[in-house]
Amino acid sequence: MTFGSHSHTLTTAVKSVHLLRQAGKPWVLLSVMALAACGGGSASDVLGTQASLAAGAGSPETTRRADPTAFQRSAALSSADLASAEQQAQAAEASATSLDELQAGEIAAKSAYQSGAVARKALAMRIPVYRFSNSSTGAHFFTTSVSERDNVANTLSPPYSLEGEAFSVASAFSPGLSPVHRFFNTQTGVHFYTISETERANVVANFPQFNHEGVAYYASQVAGAGLTPFFRFYVPSKGFHFYTAKESEKDSIIANLAATYTYEGIGYYVLDSDWRGEKLPHTGVTSDQCYKAGSDVLVACSMPETGDLNEQQDGHRAGINAMSYSAVGGRALTSCVQDNITGLIWEGKEANGPRVGSGTYTHLNNGLATDTSGYVAAVNATNLCGFNDWRLPTRQELLNLNAPAVNTTWFPNTAASYYWAAELASTDSTRAWFVNFQSAFSYHDARTNTFSVRLVRGSSASGPRYSYSTVAYGSDGANNVVNDAWTGLQWRRCEQGQVWSGSACSGTVSTFTHELAIAHAQGQGGWRMPNIKELSSAMDLNVSSGANVDSTAFPGVVGNGTWASSPLVGNASHASGVSFFSGVVAYDARSLGHAVRLVRSAPN
Repeated sequence: MTFGSHSHTLTTAVKSVHLLRQAGKPWVLLSVMALAACGGGSASDVLGTQASLAAGAGSPETTRRADPTAFQRSAALSSADLASAEQQAQAAEASATSLDELQAGEIAAKSAYQSGAVARKALAMRIPVYRFSNSSTGAHFFTTSVSERDNVANTLSPPYSLEGEAFSVASAFSPGLSPVHRFFNTQTGVHFYTISETERANVVANFPQFNHEGVAYYASQVAGAGLTPFFRFYVPSKGFHFYTAKESEKDSIIANLAATYTYEGIGYYVLDSDWRGEKLPHTGVTSDQCYKAGSDVLVACSMPETGDLNEQQDGHRAGINAMSYSAVGGRALTSCVQDNITGLIWEGKEANGPRVGSGTYTHLNNGLATDTSGYVAAVNATNLCGFNDWRLPTRQELLNLNAPAVNTTWFPNTAASYYWAAELASTDSTRAWFVNFQSAFSYHDARTNTFSVRLVRGSSASGPRYSYSTVAYGSDGANNVVNDAWTGLQWRRCEQGQVWSGSACSGTVSTFTHELAIAHAQGQGGWRMPNIKELSSAMDLNVSSGANVDSTAFPGVVGNGTWASSPLVGNASHASGVSFFSGVVAYDARSLGHAVRLVRSAPN
């Protein structure tokens, strides 16, 4: 299937955790709730807290409460430290210090937070915090422990219903993040958290009922992409704090519970649970599948001839974000599978039954059992793997799962067929996008057709996506680089052959055979050809006219196809690419001429 043309014909108000006391629950259960609600604690932490509470926590009626004004002064110290951290981040812009050179507690340059570089670095240390709702009490339960999460889901449901990841923290130091200190209040049996070193010292000096237990995890003192505010409240009548990372919950408490909950502002910034920065999985092209000059035969990438042509071919990068999967809480692969690179959880397929891999559905959103909408509703009704927020994946998410064929070891009972994506064709609402799980080919087709379905859970990338910076390149003017916060990639704003004037792309787009494209990219000062997943990620399928891209970020896209570095495994005389005008992701003969758009990984 060629991608160089424009058309193709196809054959086919939340209550706080301390309310558990009102149901007559012992302090020992409250300690689990409070610890988890603050966002920290493993299973062993919880057991230790239980023991200390059982040994001497006072009753709510007799416990002496801390002076509310003292905590107001303490909160002011925390706010002052956050403001100071923001000033340090702004000042650090004049320094050439890289993230990797920072020590624990040091503040990075503001641009490192804004671009998502700090959040991307922290992904390796990311620990999700899971949230349950309690239908009996209206309260919520949070935990970072996978074993505790699974135990509650398996033995305490109902009344507990798993709602998924609420937010995330870093388990260890990561550049640009700071330690969050944990205290145990011996009077109330609740934990207190602060990222402020000044507030930590103040609590140690003036609040003897608080035992400092050390560093709980790491978070950010500075706002940025991939980070979300962690709000804190003080409850004078109870003598402890309440925390939430949900803006809506914060607003609801302020609107409805202001008489008992004193809002103290942002405590710090935690990791966004659905951050996707620099998280495009590799294509699955192996280190034995590179080209050398003058040949369409794929050879070992270790051969010097492949590096002579280009040392950044898709196969040379096989170890970067290599596709990786794991079971979810010990469940069968026919139930659900986690993508370790994106963090998404995918539906498994059964050999028989309601989720049989060979099942096909229309995409009409009519609610019928034979439609994708009915299938989504049916799977959510079963609470598959403890979740009820399963959805159709986006096209890019489906492409990310392909290699180009799906790994059937992790995804048994997978039909080698077309799979529906969530997006409808922007130019024709009677059609919807699909991905072919045999060749990673993607286009749109009539929604009345019946294609396969594989559901996913976890949010798609969202929030501000593009920003601009300047990197010396030929005769380009300022702001010639597009920074993609969703992927962690940097794109040259114009296609090869064109020059960025500072406001537009001028000149004629060059076309290359695939071999010449690879050779051309070799000498471009750290820039490279994108693989097919990276190239397709630059598309915007919501655009209804012209090229399927953000026209501000990528002006002047030509109608010709654009090469990716990825070979078509199994037919190496062809290589992958896209048409930004039709939106197609396909392949073409390497001897044909197409455009090239360069990419590079964003520097830390």
